Amino acid sequence: MNKIKFLLIWCLAVGTLMSCGKEDDPEAAPGAELDYLPTTTGSTWTYGGISPYTLTVTGTTSVINGKTYHEMESKQGTSVNKSYVLKEKGVYTAVGMVPAVGSLEIAILKEETPVGEPWEQTTSINGIDTKMTLTIVEKNVSKTVEGKTYNNVINVKMETSYIFMGEDLGVGLTTHYYFSKGIGLILSDFGANGQVPLLTYNIK
Repeated sequence: MNKIKFLLIWCLAVGTLMSCGKEDDPEAAPGAELDYLPTTTGSTWTYGGISPYTLTVTGTTSVINGKTYHEMESKQGTSVNKSYVLKEKGVYTAVGMVPAVGSLEIAILKEETPVGEPWEQTTSINGIDTKMTLTIVEKNVSKTVEGKTYNNVINVKMETSYIFMGEDLGVGLTTHYYFSKGIGLILSDFGANGQVPLLTYNIK
């Protein structure tokens, strides 16, 4: 699989279910959820970098496997995509992150997991077995993105590896996702391939 294509899919996909930043302190915003992925209706975010897009919480919910997920809508140019996110006991799960595999569920963040303790998920993407290993490498740190410093940040490293005919081909892509409490995803860092930073946000 073309690494850049996969990179851009993940960039948009993860952003389809995350949040961004705003000039106001989220703790001062009435009704703001102090989650790492806020889902308050009407909240919006704008990302830039190698794959600019905007994100909106629509206020619609959907029951998936007996659980109620919040709908997120992302727009990138003329392309509009929807995905769904659920927070349950500190675990943030998304459905529809990868457009080509609409029903894929991914636990993108487990906020109570200790630093250095990984969790894994294996699925098939375009006929290739794909293993995602996620690890929290930092907690409760500060991170400056586009000149703005965010606090209470969790840094999640996701290593994506491929398995073909039973053979592990090794790590094909390593990405760091930075989540700020009360704001959401503030940065997706793909290393040498570039970044997708938070530009503006409005948490309702």
